[in-house]
Amino acid sequence: MHSSPKKSIYLVACGGHGRVVLDALVSSKVTVAGIIDAQLVPGSEVFGVKVLGDDSFLKKLDPLNTTLINGLGSTGSTRGRIEIFERFSKLGFEFDGVVHPAASIGAECKIDQSAQIMAGAVLQNRVEVGENVVINTRASVDHDVVISAHAVVSPGAIISGAVKLGRGAFVGAGAVIIQGIEIGEGCVIGAGAVVRHHVKANTTVVGNPAAQLE
Repeated sequence: MHSSPKKSIYLVACGGHGRVVLDALVSSKVTVAGIIDAQLVPGSEVFGVKVLGDDSFLKKLDPLNTTLINGLGSTGSTRGRIEIFERFSKLGFEFDGVVHPAASIGAECKIDQSAQIMAGAVLQNRVEVGENVVINTRASVDHDVVISAHAVVSPGAIISGAVKLGRGAFVGAGAVIIQGIEIGEGCVIGAGAVVRHHVKANTTVVGNPAAQLE
């Protein structure tokens, strides 16, 4: 899951989600060289890792010898995470991810190296996880699910077998998606929603049964 040990690893953004990611990295015995976050005081530390400054610090780094971790969270939109990933990828930086030691990964899963799988998450067999995806704390993803790039599955969400989750989709905390459903690109599934029908791209649905938010 992690890049060559010769590369230095930096966490970009370290708010609430970033701290969860950092904790997972530390639990996985990954050495993080520093934190890039304009909202934190340079020289301060988070879990023993030093804050180095804002994005301008990255200008000092050689992308060939550097790996970034996307620490930005998502609250109903994945746009910010996508922006960070695409902006620094265009500059030649590679992104890495993390699989928390307390996550459960089934047989024949395909997980992109930049994906983040948090503590207590369960992925059953033959799940496919794209780049920059987050599967958050205690989320459950059943067999043959496809989660496309940049999608976020929030804590406690349940995704049943053979669901397809589109690029940049957001699944809220505790939402349930029943078997075989297709969720389009850029969709938002509200917290606690129960999705029983396909959802078209760029649609927000809420409630039980889930209905489009007007």
